[in-house]
Amino acid sequence: MGSSPTGSAPFYSSTIFGGKMALFDISFFERELGGGAAPPTPEIPETGFPEMGDKVEPQCPPGLRTYETMVVLRPDMSEDERLNFTHKYNQLLVAGGGTNVTVFNKGVIPLAYGIRKKNRAGESNTYLDGIYLLFTYFTKPDSITVLEETLLADDEVIRSSTFKIRKRNHVSYY
Repeated sequence: MGSSPTGSAPFYSSTIFGGKMALFDISFFERELGGGAAPPTPEIPETGFPEMGDKVEPQCPPGLRTYETMVVLRPDMSEDERLNFTHKYNQLLVAGGGTNVTVFNKGVIPLAYGIRKKNRAGESNTYLDGIYLLFTYFTKPDSITVLEETLLADDEVIRSSTFKIRKRNHVSYY
């Protein structure tokens, strides 16, 4: 990308940060380090990081919409209880006309504030941690009401939120 360090033109070193290339003048480093030969320039691969637009996302079928539901579960649930919960709500979504249901387990995460929840027996518990699950799916708008009512009645759930995902026409870099 430049001439040799002994030539008259400045010599540049390149580094890749988050998919973007940054150029640094080697003479800056020579002044700080007391001169000497410049380090060799690293080779920049032609096929660097994949572009965000290269990701193939499934298309939403006609009549359905894309939704995400974030569910916070009790932190003291066993792995078997969590798997049964995931399977139960996966079946509920499919029975309501949902397709392409994916579940992402984010694990146990501390809550921003304590949440007090009463169970059906009337016992009150304050939770400081929760197991976060993210459900992503395509479904009919009518089935969201049934899902939210079922989540509210479930003693395993501390909090839940459902969001309709709108298709964006621009590329997101996050």
